Amino acid sequence: MITNKTQLTGEDSKSMNSYLAPLVQQIQPSGIRKFFDLAAGSKDIISLGVGEPDFKTPWHVREACVYSLERGFTGYTSNAGMPELREGIANYL
Repeated sequence: MITNKTQLTGEDSKSMNSYLAPLVQQIQPSGIRKFFDLAAGSKDIISLGVGEPDFKTPWHVREACVYSLERGFTGYTSNAGMPELREGIANYL
């Protein structure tokens, strides 16, 4: 049995594959998984792997979030993001 504290090695995962159906064994890692694996080796990347940065959110950002929630902006945006935010970021840069 594998617990949360168990660290799997490459050999472990190879032996585990013998229990999987051949079609399942052929599934390739997702693009996001490949990206996370590449990013794991860099010191200059802010991890958002679990949706949380590894630093405290500044107060002005928290206040802007509360303001947006109060105005009803509670859903996801398109993949491209909000045009107003993109424009603001472009002007800032």
